[in-house]
Amino acid sequence: MDVRKKILFIVPSMRGGGSERVISIIVNHLNRDKFDITLALLKKEGKYLNELPNDIQIIDLNARQARYSILKIIKLIYQLKPNVVFSTLGYLNLIVSIIRPIFSKKIKFIARESNIVSIQNKQEKYPKFFNFLYKIFYKNFDTIICQSNCMKKDLINNFGIDNNKLVVINNPVNIDRISELSNTEEILFDNNRINIIAVGRLSYQKGYDLLLNALSLLEDKYHLHIIGDGSEKESLIKLSKKLNIQNRVHFLGFQDNPYKYMAQADLMVLSSRYEGLPNVVLEANACGLPVVAFDCPGGTGEIIINGVNGFLVKCGDVEKLVDKIIEASKYEWDKEKIVNLVEKRFSLKNIIIKYENIL
Repeated sequence: MDVRKKILFIVPSMRGGGSERVISIIVNHLNRDKFDITLALLKKEGKYLNELPNDIQIIDLNARQARYSILKIIKLIYQLKPNVVFSTLGYLNLIVSIIRPIFSKKIKFIARESNIVSIQNKQEKYPKFFNFLYKIFYKNFDTIICQSNCMKKDLINNFGIDNNKLVVINNPVNIDRISELSNTEEILFDNNRINIIAVGRLSYQKGYDLLLNALSLLEDKYHLHIIGDGSEKESLIKLSKKLNIQNRVHFLGFQDNPYKYMAQADLMVLSSRYEGLPNVVLEANACGLPVVAFDCPGGTGEIIINGVNGFLVKCGDVEKLVDKIIEASKYEWDKEKIVNLVEKRFSLKNIIIKYENIL
């Protein structure tokens, strides 16, 4: 008789975002003696499909958008009868919270929140309507996993979620795998320059427009290499031309292995306007790379310790960002100390145990 807990993970896809990467890490490392895992994807697509283990069931719901998946999700939960339903990412979490009351109380419903909801909702067409939905339905979850304390406070203060339903679990970092992938004979950068990298979706949230403005105030020896794709790409290319820095900005697109770039760069900059808990900062630190970042709403300030693994800058202050990039490029960083710090606080082993205890 199989006494393992049946866990149904519901995720939009396995595209190249931070949440998708975290889910792929979790399903790969949960103890198979304790858990029987099914992964339902709204669309079976994305870069991280190749990283999923062979021993889990993957179900393609074949839904173009989250709102078209409601009946399919309801039917799947009734069919599978899982012990735990685990969802992640905005719209999908909201949908699952709305349908939760129709299912047995014996099923535990867990959401993993990936952003600061009150700020994320401001980007919606009808912010007040979304705030209303979150206030009414999000409390239906049995547990909500927050990546940072800032995220937890946001859900308590702005949406009235009971503190007892909220648990802070930071994102895991697979340091051994990152170390393995970061090794390459390839020379990726011109060593006569100061090579800055930025990694993430090309969107308003990530503040690349602010970063390009900062680069325009730096000497010509500073070059920026941007890893990621997104809707803002064309406007960012135009901005780089307008600022006359197009020869110093290199758009590298999505990279399956960003770690080899992290291992060879001089510095990473995170210019986000808001964040959940930025995986890229943890991953850069795992490569021994310091990070200069805006101390924006979210978990960035919970990762970076000034002068140890990077510098924090007042959010949106481009001139201060320029000053700290210059300071960081001259600073004597202890790479071993940076790696040890991230291993101590965010190691895969410790984080997976926290997930297992909550499922």
